[in-house]
Amino acid sequence: MKDPVCGMEVVPEAAEKQRLYQDYAGTRYVFCSLSCYQVFQMDPQRFIRQEKKNTQIGLCDLCSKVIQEDDRISKLNIGGKAYRFCCSTCASVYSSKSQADSPGLSEQPSDKIERLKSCGLLQWLEEAVQQNASDIFLSVAHPPILKVYGTFKQLDNVALQEEQLSKIIHALLPENKLSKFIEAGEVDMGLDLEGLSRFRINVFREKNGDAVAIRPLPHKIPRLEELGLPDVFQDISRLQRGLVLITGPAGSGKSTTLAALINTINQREEKHILTIEDPIEYAIPSKRSLIHQREIGIHTQSFSEGLRNCLRENPDIIVVGELRDLESISLAIRAAETGHLVFGTLHSGTAIQALTRLLDVFDAQRQAQIRIQLAQSLQAICAQRLFKRRDIQGMIVATEVLIATLAVRTIIRSNRLSELRGYIEMGRYEQMHSFKHNIQALIDAGTVDTDALREAEDSPIPRLAYPQDLPKRFGG
Repeated sequence: MKDPVCGMEVVPEAAEKQRLYQDYAGTRYVFCSLSCYQVFQMDPQRFIRQEKKNTQIGLCDLCSKVIQEDDRISKLNIGGKAYRFCCSTCASVYSSKSQADSPGLSEQPSDKIERLKSCGLLQWLEEAVQQNASDIFLSVAHPPILKVYGTFKQLDNVALQEEQLSKIIHALLPENKLSKFIEAGEVDMGLDLEGLSRFRINVFREKNGDAVAIRPLPHKIPRLEELGLPDVFQDISRLQRGLVLITGPAGSGKSTTLAALINTINQREEKHILTIEDPIEYAIPSKRSLIHQREIGIHTQSFSEGLRNCLRENPDIIVVGELRDLESISLAIRAAETGHLVFGTLHSGTAIQALTRLLDVFDAQRQAQIRIQLAQSLQAICAQRLFKRRDIQGMIVATEVLIATLAVRTIIRSNRLSELRGYIEMGRYEQMHSFKHNIQALIDAGTVDTDALREAEDSPIPRLAYPQDLPKRFGG
């Protein structure tokens, strides 16, 4: 028999002897391991075998994707002819094209504001900005949801239907982005609504259908002081060359910190600043500096392609929205080595984890050379996280800063990264500090609760219960 969770072959007698089985809906299921047993206990319906054969019934009339018998499809009847589509978005796009080609049929409003208003999205965007929401989530079978200071709030009690969300996506995405979404199943874009805010948008597909995640970004770029960042960030903004990493988990404010750093330089110095982003988040107008912002998929094909060509554009400062892969990381380090100041963001929890992640991208044969390059080019790693304030409503940033002193460079070069924690803890005279010290200062000032210290620590893995200890919810 096969394990319903992982699909591995299991000897029933051996599974029953170890009590790794479950009787559910008149059928006995056996498991290869305790972990598969526990996963099945959480949601057995997800793993029940489907007896019905899933056969191909045709192709989508827009994107030519194969449609299976069990797929949720959308149908249209245009001019007396029936059409089938793999999703409601394809149906909406096909319908709009048909209307555009047929005189007398009503077209979607051409004005961006009117399109957003007609599909109902504009009022939700306005509500999100008014409530200082960090995110808006739209998905089929769920009401629109705001995330405000870490708490979910429903904007409506009525769940979104597939057709309604399709209209929203069609109103949001320009034609080139819509084509990419239909082909790839996900796409990023930026939306600027003058007088309201700028928004970063990700449209994607999940098990219930299409979904949208929207993040409001203010037009006004905050100053470093307004963000509550320590004085060392002012010193970082005065660097002339090298690599600076801004790191943290998703939603920790990395993009805002990076925009504040760039705008500080923009107001103070005459530099040529080139950014490569996906998408452009904060639109930064040139002041004393000359700023060119490039978006992936519109102005360049990828981060690595943009980095490879940007050296011909004679920038003083290069800003990489995200260091994602081996090639973009290699090019960023090389640009820093050649005398440019390179800012980049990375998804990792702490400064040391960011350094480890950079090195782990490369194979063992290259790591020694990359450590030497990093030891020469790295200037600082700034990690950050957001916590709820206890004194007033809102969030506050906590930071960890690693400065590439001579001792730190030596440690990186000789691959003794485990020693860096002690240097961060003791390096306050070089303007370094750890999350622990920064959060403790916020607690002492009454800004955050003591729970923030526990949140900043790595979560322990809970002890796994044995089958006999688990609640017998399904009669096993």
